[in-house]
Amino acid sequence: MNISILLRHSGSWESDVRYERYISDGIVVCENILFVNLISAITAELGIDEFKKNIEVRYVVEGNSSPLCIRNDMGVKLYIEIKKHEVGFGMYPLCIDTSDKSDEEIQIFNATTGAIVCVEGGKS
Repeated sequence: MNISILLRHSGSWESDVRYERYISDGIVVCENILFVNLISAITAELGIDEFKKNIEVRYVVEGNSSPLCIRNDMGVKLYIEIKKHEVGFGMYPLCIDTSDKSDEEIQIFNATTGAIVCVEGGKS
């Protein structure tokens, strides 16, 4: 089963549950998508360089006082379960925020070779 997801991005949080002045896009994913693949689908659709940007994915559920953040596979599973029971495409849009990665975060990935450098016991 495929799930259609409305994406809201390039906006700002005006309150704990109000994301305003955004641009809308959408993606379609399979119901058993993993977190890493969801992030890849979002960054591909929105043209975000995930090696230079941190991605934060949140959504608001009615009655909740703060947005839920998707951080891992379990967060994706919960979101998909909610979406499967809601027929409206516009219900529970994902709000996408980005921030620049620090030079340290960028340098641990070598885009040329695809290698991730792990330094144990290093000092900043």
